[in-house]
Amino acid sequence: MVFLSPALVLIALSLVFTSGSTRIELAIWDQDLTALSRRFVATLGNDGDFSIKHVAGRDEIERSLKGRHVDAAVVIPSGFADTAQSGETASVQVVLDGVDTLVAGEAIGSLLGHAGDFGIQLSKEYRVPPPPVQVKSNSAYLPKTADQDSMVSGLIPIVFSLPVIAAALALARERERGTLEALVATPVRGLEYLGGKLVAYVTASLAGLLPVWLTASLLFGVPFRGNPILFVVLTASFLLASVGLAIVIGNLVQSQQAATVISLFIFFVPAFFLSGLTDPIDTTEVASTVISYLMPSTHFVAISRALLLKGASLIQLWRPSLMLLGLSVGWMAVAILTFKKRVTG
Repeated sequence: MVFLSPALVLIALSLVFTSGSTRIELAIWDQDLTALSRRFVATLGNDGDFSIKHVAGRDEIERSLKGRHVDAAVVIPSGFADTAQSGETASVQVVLDGVDTLVAGEAIGSLLGHAGDFGIQLSKEYRVPPPPVQVKSNSAYLPKTADQDSMVSGLIPIVFSLPVIAAALALARERERGTLEALVATPVRGLEYLGGKLVAYVTASLAGLLPVWLTASLLFGVPFRGNPILFVVLTASFLLASVGLAIVIGNLVQSQQAATVISLFIFFVPAFFLSGLTDPIDTTEVASTVISYLMPSTHFVAISRALLLKGASLIQLWRPSLMLLGLSVGWMAVAILTFKKRVTG
């Protein structure tokens, strides 16, 4: 593993830093409903920077932002076309999801660029001085400490990788010492053994949720606006999926050294770079998309930020919650199959 680890890290980092541009989910509320406003919307969707979704009011914008169905929203007011054609500055409002400051920054930058290009086109057509189109941004859930709050809440699934990795190391250590093979001579079945490991590590990790929450709230001042019971339940689901993946790693390696390298490679590199923690999830590359959505941390980063900073409900978080549940079942099924194979094979 020492020989192969640099090449593996190079592959992972290359997937991250050479991936294509990310499509931003954008809601459009067109109150003007004119040919010019439709042309402006078409301009936003032409080059693939934005995936357009039409909405019919501020309540729908609020629900879409809370449920993470969109990253930003554009409100085109009534009279947009008349104002632009008269030579005055026509304004559009942009509502950003301030919880994810990185995506918000990328969205407003791209919108300003599109609006500027559109304004130059209109100034030539109507012979008015640019810029006839102005973007006014407004960020939801965005306090002065937005960057810190977003990063600290997003780091919660990353720090839980440490106790999860211990599960992989424990299995590898028992296999390395030969104690795992001794199970064959005992009445303990593989499912019972894995169940004990799962309960022990999930319970121990879940006990660390309280000091993590206190650290985020008291030391860094991160608000908690969600339901604490829902947070505990979804954290348990995240830990089930993560420990299941860790057990798969422990089943497939022969030494603690290999388990350490593979666990760090799997849990930390994708968690930092492919989970949406530091950059938006790239959906233009198949490989990075598959890796992102197979990692429990990807879904829990979204859950943690939405619960702590937005106070989102389970209905609004149904998609990442359902993904975590599916990953829990899937990784535990793989863990059981690989464990049977290694013990009986």
